[in-house]
Amino acid sequence: MCDFIGKINAEGFKLKYLNIGGGLGIDYYHKSDVVLPTPRDLIDTVRDIVRQSDLTLIIEPGRSMVATSSALVNTVTGVKTNGNKNFIVVDGSMAALIRPSLYDAYQHIELTAPHASHKQVFDIVGPVCESADFLGKERKLPTPAAADGLVVHDAGAYCMAMASTYNLKMRPAEYWVSDGKLAKIRHGETLDDHLRLFEGL
Repeated sequence: MCDFIGKINAEGFKLKYLNIGGGLGIDYYHKSDVVLPTPRDLIDTVRDIVRQSDLTLIIEPGRSMVATSSALVNTVTGVKTNGNKNFIVVDGSMAALIRPSLYDAYQHIELTAPHASHKQVFDIVGPVCESADFLGKERKLPTPAAADGLVVHDAGAYCMAMASTYNLKMRPAEYWVSDGKLAKIRHGETLDDHLRLFEGL
């Protein structure tokens, strides 16, 4: 890259910035022994070259900063089986968090409270009538009851930003947690909100 920059400058141009993007991941699997590179680690790989080239370095560490800041909290609506697979059905769906169904992304899932029930392997699925409507596959979890809470971690990046109203599944409310207090910062959308988009047409 820096050789390429040198060639461009040799043609009479003067580049001022080098943007190396992001690519810094997070520990989606919640494994305590994982060591992930920091923004400083990324910068250190090009620091000397950037200095020599008199460039201003730009990095985009967005996901690594915000992904762990949020979670998608769901309510269990039921548990079922088709004889071969067990399913936990929740009120959340691919419309709210599309990463798992879009590119088979893994996000850590657990119940919101301790549970003494027998653990089984489940697919966690939503109410949208699509085979791709899942939040996680083959997760070993206690068997929940209807109305139990289930949380999908690390939803601070590419969750609400990619959410849709597919199949008229409205986008959920958002809440801010600070000092042990819960405050709503965005209302959940309703069908009436959606229909208002078409009023007067």
